[in-house]
Amino acid sequence: MSLLRKYKDDILYYEIEGFNLDNNINHLFSTRIGWEQNNLYKQLSTIFNIPEDDIYRVRQVHGTEVMVIRDENNKSVSIEEKDGLITNKKGIALCTSHADCVPIFYYDKVNEVIGLAHAGWKGTLNNISNVIINSMIEQFNSSPENIIVAIGPSIGVCCYEIGYDVEALFREKYPKELDIIINKDNKIYLDLWKINKINLINLGVKETNIIYSDFCTSCNVNTLYSYRKEKGIKSRMIAAIMLNQ
Repeated sequence: MSLLRKYKDDILYYEIEGFNLDNNINHLFSTRIGWEQNNLYKQLSTIFNIPEDDIYRVRQVHGTEVMVIRDENNKSVSIEEKDGLITNKKGIALCTSHADCVPIFYYDKVNEVIGLAHAGWKGTLNNISNVIINSMIEQFNSSPENIIVAIGPSIGVCCYEIGYDVEALFREKYPKELDIIINKDNKIYLDLWKINKINLINLGVKETNIIYSDFCTSCNVNTLYSYRKEKGIKSRMIAAIMLNQ
């Protein structure tokens, strides 16, 4: 699959082709074109046509804790240290921020439940999808075979160089998955997309329901930010998903 370029006035954002087929949801991944870092959520509210107060985000800490948003939640969720959100509430947006880490979008098309995760190497290694999927099952009676997942833009195996310490952690956790790590020109590269896909399949998500954006942040700094490529840049993109009312 690929990314679809969309514009709201002069603001460029992406939708993931194949994940945008259902009119019940909206989703996007922002870019560096037209987005203002101090107005990201205001601009998102314009694109999704919802009040800014109806955008839910958390303090990301590279963990696997997940927040379930229900009617009784208030805006204090924004100070919670989590890396994923889930809801069945319509008309609100779940939002995470990224600059190389993997955004993972989840949609239970039968029970109308959505989720969103921020998965860096730690969240991927510790399988944040396990928490998301199992929370969808326990909280909303979802079935893994009904969940569609999109793996959004992030740093690809082409660019994600790691050290021996991180390599050892993934070799130990995934001893049979030899192709998740590539050695090239005396450097070691990690495939976060493939590992997250493995995690999802092991959780019962159908392989045909897993969609790649196949778009590397480091290779595309003309439209996206890359923390690694741009040596610690503080600007971020946002991923967002919403159940339409």
